[in-house]
Amino acid sequence: MAAGCVALALAYLPPRGAEPSGRHSFLTQAPRPTPARARAQALAEDWRRTDGTLRLLTSRRHLQELARAASARGSSLVVTSEASSIADSAAHVAWRQLGLGETKVQVALVLEWAKPTPGDRPRGEEARAWYLAPDSTDRTTCVAVVTLNPYWARALAPEERSRVPFADLVQTLKVGFGPCAFYAAYGTPGKPVRAWLTHRGWDLGLVLGPGRPRPGGGSSLITIAQPGYPWYWKAVYSAPPAAVACLAGRFEGCRVAVLSGTSDDPTIPFPDILRMDRRWWLQPQLVEGQRFLGDVARAVGRDRFQTFWTSTQPVDTALATALKRPVGEWTAEWQRTLVAPVRLGPTVPMGNMALAFAIAAAAMLIVTLTASRRQVR
Repeated sequence: MAAGCVALALAYLPPRGAEPSGRHSFLTQAPRPTPARARAQALAEDWRRTDGTLRLLTSRRHLQELARAASARGSSLVVTSEASSIADSAAHVAWRQLGLGETKVQVALVLEWAKPTPGDRPRGEEARAWYLAPDSTDRTTCVAVVTLNPYWARALAPEERSRVPFADLVQTLKVGFGPCAFYAAYGTPGKPVRAWLTHRGWDLGLVLGPGRPRPGGGSSLITIAQPGYPWYWKAVYSAPPAAVACLAGRFEGCRVAVLSGTSDDPTIPFPDILRMDRRWWLQPQLVEGQRFLGDVARAVGRDRFQTFWTSTQPVDTALATALKRPVGEWTAEWQRTLVAPVRLGPTVPMGNMALAFAIAAAAMLIVTLTASRRQVR
């Protein structure tokens, strides 16, 4: 009988997704850096943050003048670009596709190349975007500085322009507008909503554009992977616990994933500068969360979303009022339309279960036959 119990234990443990494969993947964590290396990385990060902030603040006055000139011509978008005129045209097409025309809050979009940096400075940022939100210094202009990665540098080179994937460039710039697109479309948010998004790094309000991602073409590892892939569960469990719970359809997990960052005493930094890492493989706090507010706006309509956006009520109250449903319930349903739900907890493949039952039946048969041959003396 003991042999049967051992066989059952071997068949049922460990649960699916927990057995190490022994193979490395790109989700494997990098080795822990030495103290000296960690300090150097921290100093480089501080330098990049300070340098980006300084460039934004010093260029704002020049961009304000360009924005006023564009406003006089009936346009709310100003584009300054180191790239070709194709990038400028793509930015204006992206602006129109977002449904934006002449808006109260103007947007100044600065497109830069990812350049090599001098040897005495930290390496530059290839997948970053910087945003300077309207504030008391300038209430009507939102500045977006987007770094185009080396792929676009090659694609927009003179000898390659005839083969530029223009639609892909438009989509990239639609995402590049980031928070500035929401400012242009709906104005400055109320203090609770703005503080909530600022605290979260605007991770729920990066994509205003319409439409759903095509199957297998989302912007996170989980939407790209399929359950049959060996690294699928690694991608799932690298997400925050609330995001994993929301993937499983648990309302409370969805509510926590959306409302984390809310505060009874909202504070907004000055100047309000956002530094965004746009590398696609980084895990968000909510799977496909960058399109959450855009999808909410399309679901509830402009008037109800505008009421939420400018509300002075707590975020959970204002959002539930706009959705006319509990936040967690609506989010769980929205998540299922984008990502296949997962089942949490230990589960056993059917083949292992059948093997375990066969071993248990064999063990019981052996015990029964052995007992029937015993003689009572």
